[in-house]
Amino acid sequence: MNIFQTKKAIQFRTFTYSILHPYHFSKNKYQNTFLSNNPSYNNDINFNCIVDKVIYCFWTGDNTMSENRAECLQSIINNSGVTVKLITPKELTNYIKSESPLHPSYQYLSAVHKADYLRCYFMHHYGGGYCDIKMIFHSWNEAFDKLNSSKAYFIGYPEIGWYGAAYQNIYNQQLAYDLKNHWRLLAGNCAYIFRPHTPFTEEWFKELNNRLDFYYPLLLDHPATDPWGKENGYPIPWANILGNIFHPLCLKYHKDILFSKRIKPSFKDYR
Repeated sequence: MNIFQTKKAIQFRTFTYSILHPYHFSKNKYQNTFLSNNPSYNNDINFNCIVDKVIYCFWTGDNTMSENRAECLQSIINNSGVTVKLITPKELTNYIKSESPLHPSYQYLSAVHKADYLRCYFMHHYGGGYCDIKMIFHSWNEAFDKLNSSKAYFIGYPEIGWYGAAYQNIYNQQLAYDLKNHWRLLAGNCAYIFRPHTPFTEEWFKELNNRLDFYYPLLLDHPATDPWGKENGYPIPWANILGNIFHPLCLKYHKDILFSKRIKPSFKDYR
């Protein structure tokens, strides 16, 4: 059996498993993870508050976008049907709230991890849409309307499969197992629309900051020297401050998530 056949077989097995064994969240299953904590947040969510029809995109470096990236950004502007705001280092200061400054480790993060941090910051504090700078082909208006007419915390596109689930580098074996086998409950991490200040974003932002507290002294000695964090002993694994937080929360709050395939970006030729 070749790699493609193996991947397809695991996809079928995990898909079937998730149907035969419906998922039920219990924090007791995930001891010594952030999911076992007792979070403190305001549950008084105003579901009558309309989520603004805006998509935030981030370009966190000082380098110029490639031609492919610029074309991808233009596709979001042309096809989404809503306002698109590109946040660069120059514009970022206008969005940072005085009561919630950037984490002190932000300046030492790789460009990719800066974007990981900012999508959480914006979805928590502002809500609205986020999209990677990748090609899109459909309007997002229907997805915004679907969220605004519901009591869901956010709407995203369905994760592509078990191989898209961020179960790597998760040391609680039960959590890693559940992420891999219940990938149908997960949203992809490249595009979504959020209500601000939900329990989901509260826990997301809190855990993100907790992890950056841990990495801060390591980043002082080994700051990012390339956009991807592959050099200089950079200490943060690829998915550790985004997917390894976001996907476990998708399991926890799977009943509060909507899905729309129309907001899924293309993963081809975007760099």
